[in-house]
Amino acid sequence: MGVHCDIRFTNSTHGTFLSGQPLTGSVQLKLTEAKKFNEITLRIIGLSHVQWSEQRGQGRNRHTVTFYGKRDHLASVKVLVAKQQNGSPTELPAGEHIYEFALDLPPHLPTSFEGSLGHCRYTAQVVMDRPWKFNLTYKVGFTVVHPVDLNTASPSIRMPARIEDARVFCCGWWRTKPLFVRVTVPYTGFVPGQAIPLRIELNNQSDRVVEGVNMKLLQEITYTVEHPRTKTRKEKHTLVKHIGDGVAGEQQKTYDQRLVVPTVAPSCTGSDLISVSYRLHLTVRVSGCGSDPVLDIPLIIGTTPLILQQPATVALPATVPSTSTIGFNFGGTLSQLPTAPPPVAAGGGHSLTRENTLPPEYLPPPTYEEAMNAATVVITDDTDTNAIGSKPFVPLYPSYNFADVQWPPLPRMDPPPVLLPPSSPLPPKQ
Repeated sequence: MGVHCDIRFTNSTHGTFLSGQPLTGSVQLKLTEAKKFNEITLRIIGLSHVQWSEQRGQGRNRHTVTFYGKRDHLASVKVLVAKQQNGSPTELPAGEHIYEFALDLPPHLPTSFEGSLGHCRYTAQVVMDRPWKFNLTYKVGFTVVHPVDLNTASPSIRMPARIEDARVFCCGWWRTKPLFVRVTVPYTGFVPGQAIPLRIELNNQSDRVVEGVNMKLLQEITYTVEHPRTKTRKEKHTLVKHIGDGVAGEQQKTYDQRLVVPTVAPSCTGSDLISVSYRLHLTVRVSGCGSDPVLDIPLIIGTTPLILQQPATVALPATVPSTSTIGFNFGGTLSQLPTAPPPVAAGGGHSLTRENTLPPEYLPPPTYEEAMNAATVVITDDTDTNAIGSKPFVPLYPSYNFADVQWPPLPRMDPPPVLLPPSSPLPPKQ
């Protein structure tokens, strides 16, 4: 054919942009011989599309109803090569031709997403209109991420989230003593690559055996269509799962677990056709008959980590009371759970500790990784009947590697002064 085309983004080597960010690049056109064109245009398009079908009626009246929704987010057309002033085609000589382009992305663009029932997709397409011939097209996809800065989100995500459950188990007329469950997370805003610290507390006063605690990080996708009427469908995907320890009958246990957030799209629950939310889902598996306790904690997945206040040092008492406990209070009944004492520095005194938080100047830059479980999609459609090429597309989302953080050094802490008893003489002057 003698025509080769490529689209390159100059301010993003990975092809991911934040909404509101400038998008710049170039179109490279190589011709093995001179060619005539009525027009060559670059079209940058963004849209959401959701569709599914359902069966209605019975027998001869059975038919298929297609539900769909479409919403345009971005439409920009730039003419790279135009006709001559007299209306005749423009002839390009053989060789390489480079055309630069620039576009400011609107700040309200929703995040790119590829799902089973729809997608939010952004593409850049070169259309070559040739005289007396079919058009030639070349298309690439790029990722747009609507930024979710956890530091500007609701202040409630900085607060610890705790959910509790008290359960008794019945078999006929017989009832067990209660099982108390408590799950706590220190805050509810996280980014991909960050670990979610969980504390699980089990106080099993019953004679049932708690076989384990199933922990899952769930992604819930809500698809919305607008024709022939407004309707929604939901999908749930398990992103991370872990089976934690259980506890025997008439025993109690407290332990910590960490679940690392994989590379996923940030939370988006706006008015777009596709919304994505996340939650922790825990099921306490109990032997015998009866329903298992189920606990859910909603989470926000963002693009900028939450910056929490980080004390350089934490003063701990030299001795810790052995009676320190954690209690449940259900209906006025107090049940105690043991808690591990804080660490104590060698020889007593104070201990230096570091919390898993970062001041802004030590925030690691993100990398951009393929979305978890994302399949490569073909972005050409029925209108691209004479496509001369396209690149496979997978959304790329920001992810952080907290293991590579270069922590600032802990400040030196001088030893406490030695206090002499009143009866002791003062040391001689040097």
